[in-house]
Amino acid sequence: MRSLFSRMDLPLRMKAQSWALAALLATAVTPAAFAQTTTSPLVPLDLERLRFTPAATDSMLVDTGRVLPEGGYRLLLMVNYERGILLLQGSDGLERSILHYRTAGWLAGAWSPVDRLEFSAKLPVIIAQGGHGAEQLVGVSEPDSFGLGTPELGVRYELLRREEGAPVFLGLGLDIGLPGGTADAFGRQAGWAGFQFAPRVSVSRELGPVVLGANAGIRIRSREVEPGRDVGTELEQGVVVATRGKGLRGEIALQAAESLVESDFALELLGGVRLPVGAGFEAFAIGGHGFTDIPGTPSFRLAAGIAYANEPEPVDRCRTGRSHTPEQCPNEDDDGDGVANKDDRCPLESGSVENNGCPDKDSDGDGVVDREDQCPNEAGPSSERGCPVKDSDGDGVPDKDDACPNEAGPSSERGCPVKDTDGDGVPDKDDACPNEAGPSSERGCPVKEQPKPEPKPEEKPAEETTSPLGHIVQFPVNQSEFQENEQQQLDSIVAYLKANPKLNVRIEGHTDNSGPEEANRTLSHQRANRVRAYLIQKGIAGSRLEAKGFGPDRPRVSNETPEGRSANRRVEFVPVTGS
Repeated sequence: MRSLFSRMDLPLRMKAQSWALAALLATAVTPAAFAQTTTSPLVPLDLERLRFTPAATDSMLVDTGRVLPEGGYRLLLMVNYERGILLLQGSDGLERSILHYRTAGWLAGAWSPVDRLEFSAKLPVIIAQGGHGAEQLVGVSEPDSFGLGTPELGVRYELLRREEGAPVFLGLGLDIGLPGGTADAFGRQAGWAGFQFAPRVSVSRELGPVVLGANAGIRIRSREVEPGRDVGTELEQGVVVATRGKGLRGEIALQAAESLVESDFALELLGGVRLPVGAGFEAFAIGGHGFTDIPGTPSFRLAAGIAYANEPEPVDRCRTGRSHTPEQCPNEDDDGDGVANKDDRCPLESGSVENNGCPDKDSDGDGVVDREDQCPNEAGPSSERGCPVKDSDGDGVPDKDDACPNEAGPSSERGCPVKDTDGDGVPDKDDACPNEAGPSSERGCPVKEQPKPEPKPEEKPAEETTSPLGHIVQFPVNQSEFQENEQQQLDSIVAYLKANPKLNVRIEGHTDNSGPEEANRTLSHQRANRVRAYLIQKGIAGSRLEAKGFGPDRPRVSNETPEGRSANRRVEFVPVTGS
């Protein structure tokens, strides 16, 4: 571009008025006058501020995040006329409209080759433009009246969709300005070889007959010094309300840009209408008013054009790999459980046909599903239809097979206790003396005690030896037979009693608290009698031995733990001095 400004005072000013519509919106930015002196010539600038979406899915003026359907495209041809684009004020106080008007044509299009993705392109052509008063400024020449604006390539991706259950449409976009514009016609930014980058995020939602949309982004470009201010990177925002439908449609939008290098704020109110004219064609018109005198913001603009959009075949979202909701594909089986979406109460969770496509619940984790479990909150085997095996006496024989469900007994006796009245370990059925304890070698009958010689005078009295009567005999669960490792201690007790012939002993049997109390009491008596029988078998007179069972009434320790219950299954010896 030819040299536009020589060294002189060229302050910019804000427009002297704004339309009444700005007051109604209450969003117009109060302009601040400025006046700075430039000492350098004006460099090439991109003064175009018209932002529109070639796809126009919801709005022509604001990207709403919704892209064209797969295979869809839209082409448009538009002519835009705008006035009051670049106003300057000299040191003499007179206003000069350096770029008073511009007429530009636009060729643009958008295309979606695959689902959710859209590409676009824009090519602006400056047909005519001009101003007045520039020749009155020393060293200033008029801009070219014809040229190219900055071409743009764009890409958009639809991140969220309303039809897939999202609360809004959400999209990401990026426009890239290319270095094809004419610098001498205010059609290209000077730096970065003319490149610009404009990423943004867009959102929208239907609300009855209208669509509410908004976007926000940043236009990144070189910082150029224009007399009175810097022109460079800007934050861009847009909001729109647009009608829906296929007939006559309208919209109203607000576009704003805030400079990151100057305290400038551009604001433009725009409105548009569009009308189908048959066979995919659509005529449209746009009008707007700018509220600030930021370079590129016109006092008003008018645009009109025609567009053509195809109607691609509807995409079958029910095909494998296509995103869809179960409602969109009622005949599909999205979770693969053999129940079609329309009949599946849980279409996204694999379940059973019997449970209408929902997963079978197993509350007690026993492997039997609740709908087949007669005891859904108690674990049990499938053979019992999910209910626990009942064993009232805890003898390991299920009640259904137990002839004595309330008395512990071995499985060999069908759960009934082995009867041993005298507790000598010989069952009554095999005991020749069922009421007198005796060894099995005597068929359960007692052995008569042989008289023992009196101890020699020089021998140490037996009472002075350490008594083994404090030993506790332990028993297994639900058994009256002590373990073999107890015999050595019992033999010590036999020796002690033989050495103390005047000492009698009460043998006390005990149990833990497992099982019915009466069964435990019987078991404790059997344990005491079993130890008594052993002592008799070893030569101690039965008249010196008393056997008594206390059941669970006298625990040594707590029955809350397995160790405690084991310690309580015992026989203890209590000395009783004879007469």
